Amino acid sequence: MPKLRLIYILLVTAFVMAGCQSAGPESGKPVVSVSIQPLKYFVDRLSGEMLEVNVMVPSGASHATYSPTTGQLQKLSDSGIYFRIGHLGYEEAFLHRLTELSPGMQVLNLSAEVELIRGEPLDHGDHVHEGGIDPHIWMSPAVMRNLLPAMRDAIMDEYPELEETVRANYHNLYSQISELHNQWEALSGQLTHNSFMIFHPALTYLARDYGFTQIPVERDGKEPSPATLRRIIDIAGTRNIPVIFIQQEFDVRSAQLISEESGAELVQINPLAYNWQDEMEQLLEVFKNHLQ
Repeated sequence: MPKLRLIYILLVTAFVMAGCQSAGPESGKPVVSVSIQPLKYFVDRLSGEMLEVNVMVPSGASHATYSPTTGQLQKLSDSGIYFRIGHLGYEEAFLHRLTELSPGMQVLNLSAEVELIRGEPLDHGDHVHEGGIDPHIWMSPAVMRNLLPAMRDAIMDEYPELEETVRANYHNLYSQISELHNQWEALSGQLTHNSFMIFHPALTYLARDYGFTQIPVERDGKEPSPATLRRIIDIAGTRNIPVIFIQQEFDVRSAQLISEESGAELVQINPLAYNWQDEMEQLLEVFKNHLQ
């Protein structure tokens, strides 16, 4: 039996057993579920924290391989809305089945609202695999500004008693994201360098929307081979790459080697951090300091 299917069966069995004992949300607030911590930030800001937010992938875990816990599945069943990124590894493995457990739940696939970026096709001679969709849509202020109205409307539709709060909070949040978007747009025309390296390519949409070039170290979820690593080091030196980004959930050794060989500074970022605004502002400062 395939591993993912076995995990799914065990989780659903545990979920059903737990459901028989559930007394509902402990907080007394209506429950919504989200894929990742940054989406919790947006729901909290829009709702004034009047909703209990169940995060399916905790910070520090890999959204490509994470398996939801029984408690998360129970919260999912209690949820009126599920805000999903779309195309995350765990979503593609589990959520198309798990949402069947809550047929009345409103599911908002945020990727449906975005012009998605696909990887390059892989040619195997007798057949070609289409490139995978990059799921990191939340790492661009331009994208999140466009997605915010859909999130606002979903919350107001499901919880009309929060409409006044959501409308007021939406105005403030939209203004802050717009200001951040404007800062990124202004920065892109001021920098000497427009290329950066990153271990796992989480800034694809940021690079597209603001005119940067992202050079990934990892491809298709695989560590680089020695030959590929040598080629990446040569690129870093030839193009005078000033910075290499590394995420906390990935092995840092390959990125450290590139940094040591090329002189590029190694900077840790956290695309799954809860406070999206702070993370994007800190990233903006890194670009200002290293790409000038």
